[in-house]
Amino acid sequence: MKELILFGTDQHHVEPDVLEAAGSRGKRAVSLADLRVPVCPGVVIPGEALSVFPENATAAWSILQKPLHDIEASMEKRFGEGDTPLLLKVVESPMLNVRSALPSVHHVGLCNTTIDALASAMGETFIWQEYTFLITSILRLELVIEESETRKKQLKEFREELQAAKRKESIKSVLESFSGLLPEQIFSEPFFQLAYVVRLFRKAFALSPTTEDSAIMIQAMVYGNLDSQSASGYLFTHHIITGEDILQGEFFSGSFDENETSGAPLATLPSERLEMLQDISRKLEDHFKELRWIRFAIEGGKLWLVDQASVPDKSAQAEIKTLLDLLRRGTVTEEHVIRTIKPGRLSEILHPTLDAGSVSSFITLEGGIAGSVGAAIGRVFFSTERLVVAHRQAQQAGEDTNLILAMPSTFAGDVKGIEIAQGVLSSEGGYASHAPVVARSLGKVAMVRPDITFRDDVMIIDGNEIKEGDFITLEVPYYTTPRIFIGAGSLTKPTPEDSGLLELLEIVQHKIGKIEVHANADQPRDAHLAKLFGARGIGLCRTEHMFFDESRINRFRYMIIAQDEKTRTMILDDLHKDQTEDFYQLLKIMDGLPVTIRLLDAPLHEFLPQGDAAMKDFVAQAKKDKMKFTKQEILARSQLLREFNPMLGHRGIRIAISYPEIYRMQTRAIFEAAYKLKAEGFSPRPEIMIPLVMNPHELKTVRNGKRIEGKHILGIRDIEREVFQRLQTEPLDYKVGTMIELPAAALNAGEIARYADFFSFGTNDLTQTTYGISRDDFNTFFSDYTELDLLEGNPFKMLQPQVRELVQTAALRGKMVRPDITMGLCGEHGAEPENITFIQETGLDYVSVSPFGIPIAKLAIAQMNMSQA
Repeated sequence: MKELILFGTDQHHVEPDVLEAAGSRGKRAVSLADLRVPVCPGVVIPGEALSVFPENATAAWSILQKPLHDIEASMEKRFGEGDTPLLLKVVESPMLNVRSALPSVHHVGLCNTTIDALASAMGETFIWQEYTFLITSILRLELVIEESETRKKQLKEFREELQAAKRKESIKSVLESFSGLLPEQIFSEPFFQLAYVVRLFRKAFALSPTTEDSAIMIQAMVYGNLDSQSASGYLFTHHIITGEDILQGEFFSGSFDENETSGAPLATLPSERLEMLQDISRKLEDHFKELRWIRFAIEGGKLWLVDQASVPDKSAQAEIKTLLDLLRRGTVTEEHVIRTIKPGRLSEILHPTLDAGSVSSFITLEGGIAGSVGAAIGRVFFSTERLVVAHRQAQQAGEDTNLILAMPSTFAGDVKGIEIAQGVLSSEGGYASHAPVVARSLGKVAMVRPDITFRDDVMIIDGNEIKEGDFITLEVPYYTTPRIFIGAGSLTKPTPEDSGLLELLEIVQHKIGKIEVHANADQPRDAHLAKLFGARGIGLCRTEHMFFDESRINRFRYMIIAQDEKTRTMILDDLHKDQTEDFYQLLKIMDGLPVTIRLLDAPLHEFLPQGDAAMKDFVAQAKKDKMKFTKQEILARSQLLREFNPMLGHRGIRIAISYPEIYRMQTRAIFEAAYKLKAEGFSPRPEIMIPLVMNPHELKTVRNGKRIEGKHILGIRDIEREVFQRLQTEPLDYKVGTMIELPAAALNAGEIARYADFFSFGTNDLTQTTYGISRDDFNTFFSDYTELDLLEGNPFKMLQPQVRELVQTAALRGKMVRPDITMGLCGEHGAEPENITFIQETGLDYVSVSPFGIPIAKLAIAQMNMSQA
């Protein structure tokens, strides 16, 4: 017969090759025993030994007699004898670390010959209830293996009546009523009871290929309700939410388990017991190199460990801080810390988390697409205009300003609403649609639910009506299904400074290598956060977002509606002061680091009011500002600018060609801000990026300028010279480059590189233009394509083969013409770990992601570098 595995006794010694047969639960117990901590002793019968285990109780005794005697010696109790007889539990120990489908059997040895002694020690009511638990567990195993429907029915009736009985007399009555259904020795002979339970497990295992090699573990039981010196409890070796290096848990005096009474803090345990638990916790963490859960019992003043396990639902912060403590103790290396943490889990630290108890009574609506992880609470509004008004009114009244924006889809004009709101809920698009992309860049929560129906001042989800102004709670976890709760829950706000994240990033930086991580940042707060996370520059500043500021949007609209260049220039001169301050702040914060500023990219019509109500308000404001526009002129201009396919329409560099005064104003603002900082002793490094270039002639025109009869486009080069001569300061190191986001640009990259100091690959739009799919409409057919394996994952998360080929082609052709050209990848693809290897292999110098994506990208890069070392 295969060797039995004894643990937790003076004879404890298990060879590694033998341990493999102990199963997952057996291994956990043996691991505790290996550490020489006071684990309840026991014996494991491996699957191979169990398969030939004798049916006869006498023969079984010959096998288990020696292990039982060793267990008795360790526990100073006798099985089936004495004032407090030894009781055992018998459990499955599956080969895989999965939850057993079979019931565990506790209190084995409790029978007619031992029950009175134990009732005297622990109370009659408790012992008889546990006796019913023992017999019902045996009945449950019987039902698993029983083939006779008649006997099955009898077993079920026995179990149900026994579970309903609560007092000794009624329990005895039920047992007498069903006498003969189970062997009589079960109720009178402790060892026969044990052998019978082992046999039941063996027969149950044989019924399924998933359990045929399972082991069983027989382990001594201890009781926290034995006397006044007894208790039971549990603990986590670090706080599972905050990650503090404290024991988190409770103990229950005079209690068998935590269901019987309210718990007391571990800190109130006698100091000797507390110190023992602290020492044991340290040993377990050092051994397993992670935070652990421990169940313990104190019986008659003696501490025993009942079980221990990993903690899969610990917070990311707890995981990080535990690993950092282990690193400080010298238990793990920096490499181990980096390898252990999944990059995506860092999202938990960067966003608020939901207090589950605060929403336990709420209507819960599960489902949807995770756009940007985190949790958000607020009153819901169905338009940006109404949300902005509600926010202003709440501020003035000193009321709650937490709001949620809910719309079918969002556009450039809704950026202000997303910025003000705590979260955004939409029904159209997917992960890479407008609302989630903006939300991720701003650190807001976003969810897409295609099943939402919007009707005026109400939205309907799963038959539940939610009115405008009602409170809702959004929960978008990294690892499970998004949920909406109807009502206001409560949140735990993130604190990156206290989470261990910054210390982790310092360690990660050692393994980053040559590839840099830059930030997508449009506002000073974004830049500050990027610096905090160690960004090596700003890789994308979207200047169109700056014009949506409440103090600027109407002036910018007036500029758009103006029919002549003179009027547009006059309004732009006014906006120029704001833009100069914008660029001054960003360049100052990122002093000495590159700041890539993308000139206006969005189609002009996206800045104009959307909807009748918004248009009416704008017309009224124009009149108040004494603008000489009639309502008809505004409407006509709006209609003229509206496009059928704006993504491929009048945007990016095409605006510079048609309205050169817009780029001229932005370029002048960049150089004036940079030269002002130069004069103040700073080292600004502006990089001007021209979007949506498709051929070299466009970029050459914007960079160097062009004059034809009746039209003059002043180039970036000329604007810089003019500002330099006017301000008379030190020369400025600046770059001009382009975003490669069209297949034509990728194929023209060699020629375009003649006029570009850098390439930034806009893979979101490059994906759209390569495949002819819209990120906002993609989800309508993505599930069908996934079902038939027609695409290799979500193309807006994982770079697809043809897009990769275009990026590689452009990078190669660009380098051939300009070997010193800098190249990076901008956008959501850069934050996805599965794309990092490709980015590095292609020779790109950096990725640029949202500030909240920086830690994720850095960790992914470090892990990739370590895997290739």
